[in-house]
Amino acid sequence: MLVPMTKVRLLGARREVERVVDELHQLGLVEIADARASLAGEELGGDQERARRRERLRRLAARTDELVSPIAGDAPRRDAAQEPLGRPLDLVALEAEVEPMASAAEAAAHRLSALRDEQLDLPGFLEPLRRLLPLVPELADLDDEELGALRLDTVALVLNTDDEQLVLALREQLAEELGARFELVWTRVGAGGVGCLVVFPQQERRAVHALLGHVQVRQAELPESFQRLSLRAAVEAMQRRLAALPDLIAGVECEREVEVRPQAARLGVLRATIADEFERLDALDRFAATKCTFVAECWVPRRGLAHLRGEVEARLGNAVLVEDLATSRSDPEAPLLMRNVRAARPFEPLVGFLELPRAGSVDPTPLVALFLPLMLGAMVGDVGYGIALGALALVARRRLARRAPALASLTWIALAGAAWTIVFGALYGEFLGDLGERLIGDWAVWQYRPAPETLEPLLLLAVAIGAAHVVLGVALGAWQAARFGERRTLFDKLGTLLALGGLFGVAGWAADHLPAGAITPSIAATIVGLVLVMSLHGALGIVTGALEFVGAIGNILSYLRLAAVGLASAHLAAVANELGAVGPIWMGVLVAAFFHSLNLALAAFSPVIQALRLHYVEFFGAFLVGGGRAFSPFGHRRELQTPPTN
Repeated sequence: MLVPMTKVRLLGARREVERVVDELHQLGLVEIADARASLAGEELGGDQERARRRERLRRLAARTDELVSPIAGDAPRRDAAQEPLGRPLDLVALEAEVEPMASAAEAAAHRLSALRDEQLDLPGFLEPLRRLLPLVPELADLDDEELGALRLDTVALVLNTDDEQLVLALREQLAEELGARFELVWTRVGAGGVGCLVVFPQQERRAVHALLGHVQVRQAELPESFQRLSLRAAVEAMQRRLAALPDLIAGVECEREVEVRPQAARLGVLRATIADEFERLDALDRFAATKCTFVAECWVPRRGLAHLRGEVEARLGNAVLVEDLATSRSDPEAPLLMRNVRAARPFEPLVGFLELPRAGSVDPTPLVALFLPLMLGAMVGDVGYGIALGALALVARRRLARRAPALASLTWIALAGAAWTIVFGALYGEFLGDLGERLIGDWAVWQYRPAPETLEPLLLLAVAIGAAHVVLGVALGAWQAARFGERRTLFDKLGTLLALGGLFGVAGWAADHLPAGAITPSIAATIVGLVLVMSLHGALGIVTGALEFVGAIGNILSYLRLAAVGLASAHLAAVANELGAVGPIWMGVLVAAFFHSLNLALAAFSPVIQALRLHYVEFFGAFLVGGGRAFSPFGHRRELQTPPTN
């Protein structure tokens, strides 16, 4: 259900505003609204001072993040056992505390960056040199001094092309400049590259480099530590360096983590405190003021108003006046707070997945908690699969309980679906398809799905579920329209309900389930409902009203997918058992296990998607009014979220 909200106004002396904000933050009962929009008073003032404070906090937050990032997975979050920092927050002292640690971390980060860059860049030098080694065995072991004694010089190049014509063009230009006094060897280096080595007299060094610059080729200048080595020695040294880099990187990372980890608890408190300070500054921006007083407006659960009054009086005495503005329950500006029974709470994220309902409207969470698992069970409908899905959900819940509590709560949906799967499996008499029937005979409480005579009852069951679901949605839409005073929508929903009821009566008479006397009132109800719907749409009502009614019928027929998906699953399970009976026992067991596993995987995803689609389109489309936003109590944000710079 949706908790009714009300807006309150707090008035007090302007000099008390900081203390009031601190107390409201500790209470965590209200959401701060923008009082400037509804009052003609001036802003609270101090915008420039708060802007400067925000900028200092932003820098401090960035420095803290740099420290915490190496241990982000283990960084503690603030809880009741950790003492918050004192108020008011002394930014000078905090900056003096964090800056030395941040400087050391920054130096380590630079070292890491340099090592990682080297790890990425060095193979680009190594590969061309390694491929050139076999081409110049006579020069491979000569260093620069030995080449100098021979009055020779070398240049290694990488051409950004795989076109051999460019190498030939380079050879021609070198020949024009040096005649026969050079040697050029080359080889392909991966895709889109050619490695070259040019050997030439030392006195031609300037001319060669000028020529290479003129033809605009990329020269592979070796890192300084390898420039004085022979070609073979450079290759071997680069290989040793590449092999040592992972250990060097791990060492620097470990060194950085060892320096930061003793301060992890303190940094966790600091991160949360910075988030709190940002929240306080944002709240002050929403306050209005007169010359001597401040004015704040807050949203609070209606049933928590008395508690808020008592806490404000106990903490602030007569310094603050709390005034109930008695806003409407359906105020579109009110935040949304869902509070359902424990069994329905895991379904709340599914309701808000597309859009939250508007305040004062219907909370469909309990209905989703009822119908969604039921539809899953109707589609899968196998005792064996239900047991397997339930076991997998329990294992997932146990593993996710600490790592991802939000995901762990969703496993309750899988458990509820598994329970309904077992129930429908008993109705259909299915255990791993027809394996139960093969072993113990016909044990279905109702009837086996793949049997030919079951098709019609199965389709009728799906349509019955769809009719109940859609009619319930239209009825909720009518009740909600009456609550919001939307007469046109109310009459449209009532006309649809009347026409659908008449159509169901006609269908019941045609199937000999209703007496002959039911046909006249059923037809009358259908006609009256259609006329009512058409009359609400003006001149085009004859077309649009009829189309809307046909759309409602189409929504009901959409639930036939419950039968279709279920039959596909049942037949695949039966095929798995048939294949398992062919050939040797060990092979049959493997084949059957494979197909049952495949069917189980499909049962874990396809029915969920189909059931959600039926809820989001056919059910929610009949009544859900979106546009809601979640209630965000002031003082409940504990994770650091640095605001944007604007």
